[in-house]
Amino acid sequence: MTNFFILSDAKKDHNFETAEEIKRYLENNRKCARIIKVPAPAGGESWADMAIVLGGDGSMIQAAKRFAGKGVPILGVNFGTLGFLTEVEKPKIRTALDSVLAGKFMVEKRMALTGRVLRKSYGEEIGLAVNEFIIGKQDFGHMITTRVYVDDELLDTYVADAILVSTPTGSTAYNLSAAGPVLAPGMEAMIITPICPHSLNKRSLVVSADAKLRIEVGRTKEQYPDEAAIRGDGQMLWTVSTGDIIWVEKADTTFDMVSLGDVSFFDKMRSKLNRD
Repeated sequence: MTNFFILSDAKKDHNFETAEEIKRYLENNRKCARIIKVPAPAGGESWADMAIVLGGDGSMIQAAKRFAGKGVPILGVNFGTLGFLTEVEKPKIRTALDSVLAGKFMVEKRMALTGRVLRKSYGEEIGLAVNEFIIGKQDFGHMITTRVYVDDELLDTYVADAILVSTPTGSTAYNLSAAGPVLAPGMEAMIITPICPHSLNKRSLVVSADAKLRIEVGRTKEQYPDEAAIRGDGQMLWTVSTGDIIWVEKADTTFDMVSLGDVSFFDKMRSKLNRD
């Protein structure tokens, strides 16, 4: 590892003080480092051997999308609250850098999702999600009806606030809040979770990462069509309505996460979810 990107947000890293400290430390160890002040347009990712991300899970998600498929592993330093995706707490930055420079780390490949929308008149669009896609109602007080197919076989029809499709990485995000199952991040699977379903017997389902999901927007009331919004990792992507179809499947590209091996996923589960 010779070239390092340091991605930092001034809202969390005041005056980029920590980023500058990391840069000096790397340069004192004969490495090259560039500070990227986010949000910043993508570019030059192929220069980096590793990206160091200062922030919380939101910062990590944006970095994962930026470096997906480029073979650049991401080391997260937690400046946020929970920090499931970050590997290092802020006080332990120097120790983590020593481990990286000594080659004492592993790289975990994580799956992402791609989404396609087939509208009756607009054709297809494509998006990438690290945590999840959500197909949900646009208006407060209205539910939407969706039919979910797994490899062209009808799974179920849901009348709910939303349908969420999550990766294992995203299983500890919105999916967890919606009472969905937590998956170990190294797994390859998708979780289908209804959000506030009208029927109490509707539960989450875990399906193979090789499955292709087709989600059709139905009609809850005969008087007017359902209007739904599609979000990827919390970002608004598309609007759809009755008759439109959303396809979700495993992405061809992965994103790479640095693991130092001193704190396991289960350690994080205990420490972060058992808070009062």
